[in-house]
Amino acid sequence: MSSKITLAAVAVAGVALLATAPVFAAPASGLSPLKTIGANQSIVEETHGWHRQCRKGLNGWHKHVKGVGRVQCTTAKNCYTNVLGFRVCDWY
Repeated sequence: MSSKITLAAVAVAGVALLATAPVFAAPASGLSPLKTIGANQSIVEETHGWHRQCRKGLNGWHKHVKGVGRVQCTTAKNCYTNVLGFRVCDWY
């Protein structure tokens, strides 16, 4: 029982010590290498974000067709059995 009280007292003292310790803000010099990156270089890797199946988006169900762009999906569908024997439906 006394070990729990001792452990609690040490924890409270540690929290009080950390809460009263002075904290200094670091300068933003760590971001300076990012400012030197040219317009054609980026640390962000861009993805195409296109999908061939109909998915729910902000403006309803749609898919992306290469060379066309965003295409709104309708209730028309084409169902077939694939090589593995599963029934697959393409929505248009």
